[in-house]
Amino acid sequence: MNRTGLALALSICLFTGGTALANEARYSMTETGEGFLRLDTQTGEVSHCREKAGGFSCELAADERAAYDAEIAALTERLEKLEAKSPAERAGVPTDEELDEAFSFFEKMTKRFARAARIFGEEMQSMDEELQQNPLGNESNP
Repeated sequence: MNRTGLALALSICLFTGGTALANEARYSMTETGEGFLRLDTQTGEVSHCREKAGGFSCELAADERAAYDAEIAALTERLEKLEAKSPAERAGVPTDEELDEAFSFFEKMTKRFARAARIFGEEMQSMDEELQQNPLGNESNP
């Protein structure tokens, strides 16, 4: 693995244009049982590198931090929206406009119901009068 480490160090120096020799190297390497981990100190990305077909192949490791950051951003946005609402809105209390709309609907419904009940009552009254005049339902009865 010493040849591998030397080859890797040389390729990193060439890749970064000599900045690896400076105090602040862009990449930090940690050896593992299957290869090594490469940490990009500027972006925070981690790659898992392995020797394949006489060379090295690095694959970006699953970055759970990005998923956590995305979740934190979504929750922060949701919290800001909730905090922008009044306490009544957060509790689900209807607004004055919503109450006015509900009462207007109820008023229309009760007026229609009362009109239907009145028409029904008038029809029942008319039928009662007809039955009193003609109890058997014969049209020939005066």
